[in-house]
Amino acid sequence: MVKHHTDLIVCLKQVGNGIGRLCEKCEGKCPICDTYVKPTKIVKLCNDCSFGFISERCIICGSVGISDAYFCKECVILEKDV
Repeated sequence: MVKHHTDLIVCLKQVGNGIGRLCEKCEGKCPICDTYVKPTKIVKLCNDCSFGFISERCIICGSVGISDAYFCKECVILEKDV
């Protein structure tokens, strides 16, 4: 996901109904390229990643999520959001 977080792994499963969340510290960041520019497409999670208490956590750092996560326009155009 984010370049400087080597422990984050994209699961690459079929997208489900869950929506990715971000904490107060990470709010507004694109989870792929770590920019704050032009949030475009909402982050969808697979059913396994959005189950239970995990669904309310920040997808970048694991803190309590307060807002929805969005991919930036550049990542959507380059199809990194798949």
